[in-house]
Amino acid sequence: MRGKALFWTIVAVFVFFAVTMSVISWNVFANVRASAQMTDARLRELAWVVLAYADRHDAFPTSEAELRAFAATPEGVPTSLSRGAQEGSERTYPTTREAIGAANPAPTLDECFEVLEVEWGLAGDVQPILRSKGKPTLQGTAPSVGQWLFAKSEQIRGR
Repeated sequence: MRGKALFWTIVAVFVFFAVTMSVISWNVFANVRASAQMTDARLRELAWVVLAYADRHDAFPTSEAELRAFAATPEGVPTSLSRGAQEGSERTYPTTREAIGAANPAPTLDECFEVLEVEWGLAGDVQPILRSKGKPTLQGTAPSVGQWLFAKSEQIRGR
């Protein structure tokens, strides 16, 4: 009889810890996913502002100050670009803010720069590199944003 009680106590403890770890794991997963969605929204928004700057100036910004000055102009950041990717080009980028999968409301540049780091190009025809400072992103967002900026850089260079 004593052996059965010990057995069921061990089983109950094991089940308790298994359920507890499942709940904790599910919460961690949900928090990481929410963080990734927030990082993605900020990554897409920053990429859009960079694309809009490049569309208007036919060059990429080479510093955060240039980008902030552009966003602070009375016209602000446009919701669509005046030029799309070149005809016949295999590389494209979105031409409307909605096409980037923008969040509503849009994150501010301050919020974007909180979680993202930018490696600025030395010249206006070199696209900036956007990184998430180790924050999680959803699968494919960072490469997509990089491809958009690369396609714009090729357009600026006239290729």
